[in-house]
Amino acid sequence: MVYPLNEWVGIEEERFRPYRNWRTTSGYLCGTNACAVLLAYYQDYLDETIVPQFLRRQKSSNGKTLMAFLRILIQPVDLPTLAPQVSHGLSRYFSHFDLPYRGRSTLVGGWYRATKRIQAGKPVVVGLMKAKGSTYGNHWVTAYAFMETTAGKRYLKVHDNWGKYNQVIPAEWLNGTVSLP
Repeated sequence: MVYPLNEWVGIEEERFRPYRNWRTTSGYLCGTNACAVLLAYYQDYLDETIVPQFLRRQKSSNGKTLMAFLRILIQPVDLPTLAPQVSHGLSRYFSHFDLPYRGRSTLVGGWYRATKRIQAGKPVVVGLMKAKGSTYGNHWVTAYAFMETTAGKRYLKVHDNWGKYNQVIPAEWLNGTVSLP
């Protein structure tokens, strides 16, 4: 991939500002909430039909109904998740509403999958690992921009679902990804 060094590449952070209050306040529901942000972005900017109006109105800053519905499909039991579980839950959501999408997961190569989707103008849900240094612990976030420095350091800009919609994290924390084709 060819992209400029020392510059952010991706989606403008202000597009994620409306979701800043979409938070994981307890338990392990970060995978569900990161997917809600992913779907809301798609609804707001890429395909307004991806979320039915009764779950969320386009451009709404309220995601509670969407998050509650996704929880049933992605994390019916409030336990930690792996990328295949999260992508399977998204696929169940799409099947339920007969939508032409499927969740896709990767277990390795998170940087390459994330940058590919972001360069295509699409956010991606990424897993962070405590064992790789994540100060979040094991956690899911929604990435929408990336940067690589001339020194070879890589970063992502993410909605962290802890109240920060423009958090910068080191790419070395990445584990799996969940995205839409």
